[in-house]
Amino acid sequence: MLKRKNKYFSFFDYTDDDQSPFFFICDHASNFIPKKFKNLGLSSKETVKHIAWDIGSKKLTLCLAKQLKSFCFLSNFSRLIIDPNRRLDERDLITSCSGGIIIPGNSDLKKSQILERLNFYNLYHDNLSKIIKSKVQKHTKLKLISIHTFNKVILKKNRPNQIGLLWNKNKNLLIPLQRYLQNKKINVGNNYPYSGFHYNFTLDKHSLSNKLDNISIEIRNDLIDNKKGIDKWSKILKLAIKELK
Repeated sequence: MLKRKNKYFSFFDYTDDDQSPFFFICDHASNFIPKKFKNLGLSSKETVKHIAWDIGSKKLTLCLAKQLKSFCFLSNFSRLIIDPNRRLDERDLITSCSGGIIIPGNSDLKKSQILERLNFYNLYHDNLSKIIKSKVQKHTKLKLISIHTFNKVILKKNRPNQIGLLWNKNKNLLIPLQRYLQNKKINVGNNYPYSGFHYNFTLDKHSLSNKLDNISIEIRNDLIDNKKGIDKWSKILKLAIKELK
């Protein structure tokens, strides 16, 4: 196994021959906030909530990459520092309020502070771009699969979906994945609970103008917040993704 790790990202290569068709990306794998940021003024209870990361996404991504002998690229910083799955001009790139929780350390930032945050963002995407391009040279049909999670309850209402499939212009992976999961009686959202037209920035940026097939898989986080859930859903998704070869 090849492993590269720094404070911005981790990259794992679990392939036997560097030829896997699958490249997993996990933008919100970590809730880590460096000490210098003083927890952004939040309590430890708040930084383990969904506002800081996608609960369960890191472990699920690593499981899938290992089981499918693939590549995976994960963030090593909280999205509260800066969100790598947002455009530079989006309001919640560095959010001052998330899920009704005020983020004191993200208010009234000076230019130098914003530039420091952008360093996390740029190094994350620069390295992701380089690695994807190097893999495309060896496997022209590389498929990008982004793993995210979502809360079961929003605005005091339960979301019915177990999984959401987010896509933008490229639907090549959507149809077979949706068909497989629905045949297994899994409640699947099509561009729901979020729309891939608005929340697929990383895939849009790195799919080489959608030449690379890509999909974002959103999993309800209460389903994978423990080992039993991770084992169950990694097995389900592994079999679903194998259908994409």
